[in-house]
Amino acid sequence: MTGSPPEFPADPPLTADARVSAFAAVWERSLPRTNFIPGGRARRTQILRTLTGQLHAAVTGPVADPHAGFRAGAELVRNCLTDPRVMAASMRVLRQRLLADLGLVGPAPQDRLAELLEQLALGFTTALRDQVRDAAEGIGRDEREAWRAHQQHLQHQVRQALLRDPLTGLPNRAALTTYLGTVIAGKPSARIGVCVLNVQRFAAINDTYGTVTADRLLQDAARRLRSLATARSYYLAHLGGDTFAVVAEDTTGPDDAVKAADAALQLLQRPLRAGGQLVSVTARAGIVERPVRGGRAGDLLRAASMALSWARQDPTTAWALFEPAREALDIRRHQLTHALPDAVHRDELVIEYQPIIRLRDNTVIGMHALPRWNHPTIGPVPAGEFLDLAERVGVLIPLSIQLLRTACARAATWQSGPEAPTLSIDCAVTHLRDPGIVAAVIAALDAGGLPPDRLQLVVAQDALHDPGGDLAFTLDGLARTGISVAVNNTGSPANLAESPVSTVVLDPRLLDGLDVYLPNYLASSTTLAWLIQLFHDLSRTVTAIDVNRRDQLEALNDLGCDSARGDYLAHPMTPEAADRLFSPGPA
Repeated sequence: MTGSPPEFPADPPLTADARVSAFAAVWERSLPRTNFIPGGRARRTQILRTLTGQLHAAVTGPVADPHAGFRAGAELVRNCLTDPRVMAASMRVLRQRLLADLGLVGPAPQDRLAELLEQLALGFTTALRDQVRDAAEGIGRDEREAWRAHQQHLQHQVRQALLRDPLTGLPNRAALTTYLGTVIAGKPSARIGVCVLNVQRFAAINDTYGTVTADRLLQDAARRLRSLATARSYYLAHLGGDTFAVVAEDTTGPDDAVKAADAALQLLQRPLRAGGQLVSVTARAGIVERPVRGGRAGDLLRAASMALSWARQDPTTAWALFEPAREALDIRRHQLTHALPDAVHRDELVIEYQPIIRLRDNTVIGMHALPRWNHPTIGPVPAGEFLDLAERVGVLIPLSIQLLRTACARAATWQSGPEAPTLSIDCAVTHLRDPGIVAAVIAALDAGGLPPDRLQLVVAQDALHDPGGDLAFTLDGLARTGISVAVNNTGSPANLAESPVSTVVLDPRLLDGLDVYLPNYLASSTTLAWLIQLFHDLSRTVTAIDVNRRDQLEALNDLGCDSARGDYLAHPMTPEAADRLFSPGPA
C-alpha cells in the first residue's frame, strides 16, 4: 500500500541565543592558539559566548552603549587573551561576520558596530597597559624597565595589528583615515586624489572556488597594487573585502587622479593568480580629486565611494569621477524615494488639469490630468521624476489607481453643454502589465460615477510593440469597456492599424521645426502634414501637445490637426479652476 510521503515540519528559525552561541564558536575558531586559559577551549568558548551576548545587546538595545565594546576588550585581557594576534583576529571576525551571523541589517547596527569595535580596541590596550603596570609595581627597578619595554612592544604590536589588514598586510581603513587627516593638516595648500577600487565578481569567485582561493586572489591583487604604489609614491590601503584605496598626493588636477586609477585598473585587468590558477576579474574605480584645504578624511572617502557606485552602475566605463552636482542629484533622489510611499499614503500628490482644445472651433473637449507633488522641504517635483521613482520603489500602480480615482470623481461633475469633456490621463506600460488593470479602471469609473466613454488613457508607443501579446490583450480589454485609448507617437505608424487606439498624440519634438525662420521649416511642416494625413487615413484623430507658440498653433491648424493642448492655449489649472471652467453660467 502506497501513500503520500510523510511531511516533516520545517526547521524553526534560529533564536537570538542560538545565533549568539553559533557566532561565539566561529569567533573561538578564528583565534590563534597562543594563550593558555585554564579550562582550555571550552572555557574560551564560554568567555566569548558571554562577550558576544553583551555585544549583541549593545547593537540591538534601545540606546547605544559603545562602552560595551570597551568592557569586552578589557575582558579579553582579564582572561589571558593578550596576544596582539588575538586582537587582530577578533577585530576581523567581528567586523566581517557579527551582524550577518546575528541576523542584523541596516545602517543603525553598522554604525553601532563601528563604535563598539573602536571602543573594544581601546579597552584591550587600556587593560593591557594596566595589567603591565600592576605587575611592574611588585618587582624591582630593572625588572620594571624590562616590563615597560615589553609593554611598549606589545602596544606597538597591537597598534600595528589594528592598523593593518591581516590578509594583505596593507594599511586598513583606520590607517587610511589617519593618514588622510595627517595630509590635510600638514599640506593645507596642496591638492589630493583618492581612488577607491573594487574587484568585481569577488563574491562569485568566493562561491565557486572557495574562501581560500578568493583570499589568495586578493593577496595577488594587493601585491600588484603595492608595486604600483611603491613605483609612484602612492599610498595604498585595503579597505576590507574586495575594496582597495590608492591616494596620490600633490596632484595638479583630476587628470593625475584618473591616471592613478587607470594604472591600477590595468594591473587588475590581467588574470589574477589564486591557488595555482589564473582567474579573470574586472575592476571599477571611484575617483575624487580636490584641494586639501577645508577637507576631511571621511568626506574624501565618502565621495570616492559614491563615485565608485556610479561606475558600478554604468557598464560602459571602468571609472567615474566624483561630481558635486551629481551627488546633490543622488541625495535628492534618495530623499524623494524615501518620502514617496508616505506621500502616497497621505494623499500629498495632487492633480492639475490642462484643457484640450478642438482647433476647428476652439472648443474645450477634454482635460488632461497632470499629477503634481510639492514636497514640503524640496519643493515642486516634476511628474516625470517622481513617477520614475514610484516605479522603482514599487508604488507606481497604487499611485496611478489613486490618481485615476481622484480624477474620475472630479471629471464626473464637469458639464459643458451637450458635450461633456473627456478626462485624459497617462497610463504607464508598467501599469498596463498589471493583470488587474482593467478591473481597477472600471472600479475607478464606477466609484467616481464617470461614464467609460469620457475617459481616455494615453499610453506610450512601446505598448504597441507587443502585437498579439499581453499588452495588446489588455488594450483590447480596455477598449471593449468603452474607454478611449490614445498613444504617444514619435512619427511611426507601426502596429497602429491593428490596435484599438483611437487618438494619436504627437510627440512634442515633431513640432520643433514649425518655425518659419528655421531653415528646416518646409521639411518639418511637410513631414508633419504627411503624418497627420496618414493618421487620418487610418481613422485616428490627432492631438498635439506642448503647443507653446502662436506659429505652432497656426501651422497645426493649416495641417488639419484635430486638437491640441499647451501653455499657449491654456496653462494647467487647479482642480477648483477646472470646476469653475465647467460650472453652468448664470441663468
